[in-house]
Amino acid sequence: MKEYFLTCNQYNIAVYESGAGNIPLVLLHGGGVDSAMLSWREVMSAMPEQYTIYAIDLLGYGKSDRPEGMEGKSFYEKHISALESIVDKLHLDKFVLSGLSMGGAISIGYALKNPDKVIALIPVDSWGLVSKMPMHGFYYWYVNTSLLKTSYRLFAKYRWMVKWSLKYSLIGDVSKISEMLIDEVFALCQVPNPEKSMQDYQRSSLTRLGTIPNYTERLKELQMPVLFINGEKDSLVNVKVATKASRSVKNGQLHMMEGCKHWSQKEKPDEYAAVVDAFINGLYSKSESAVK
Repeated sequence: MKEYFLTCNQYNIAVYESGAGNIPLVLLHGGGVDSAMLSWREVMSAMPEQYTIYAIDLLGYGKSDRPEGMEGKSFYEKHISALESIVDKLHLDKFVLSGLSMGGAISIGYALKNPDKVIALIPVDSWGLVSKMPMHGFYYWYVNTSLLKTSYRLFAKYRWMVKWSLKYSLIGDVSKISEMLIDEVFALCQVPNPEKSMQDYQRSSLTRLGTIPNYTERLKELQMPVLFINGEKDSLVNVKVATKASRSVKNGQLHMMEGCKHWSQKEKPDEYAAVVDAFINGLYSKSESAVK
């Protein structure tokens, strides 16, 4: 595993690289206290040798810089611009792009803007597919008050609350919630202002009446093959939402992770790796058949 920093749009961004294969795979994590290694460590170990994997700490997360002024209408534009700069510095002409939740929305936005760069798109439990949150009015109020900050202060104080949160919304199989995982997330809640990046994300992604971005009407513009991976028990991006999204894309497919919630690739990294590898190998097989 290589770890290094790239300076993109004046900010330092951490990149974790593994493998030496001929298929580049770029991975984007989600919100909260997430990071590249927290969400993708196990997947990176499980992916076959034919991949070179680049997992990125997005701005405000992990070891990357935490710039001020991220919140607002240009939130996604800033993340997409940073990703464009990273891709250029990595000299990636064409690559597979996969993103979880917030990272899924960033990956869809990038693919819409740079369709010639993305061989295949793999959103995981992706934001950008729902038009409203469950109990939307309450949640909009919650993220725009001090309650979000208070919640993170409690997570930083009470380890049992971290475990409860993982069980409630992120992981379906409680046996996968190890003491090591709880400790890792609990430690991330101890950093100064741990809620800041999540607050920037959520306040930039919710209006009183709906969500930002809402890609439901733009998914049909995606011409590259798209594999949606979704937790069967994800209460935010539910089965109905994921199914509709996959049917909106010309070359869309859907793989449901049985029993999983909103962190499906973390819960079943081997299944993610197997499904993605089969999907990508299928694309290469079709290309070779077309040439013949």
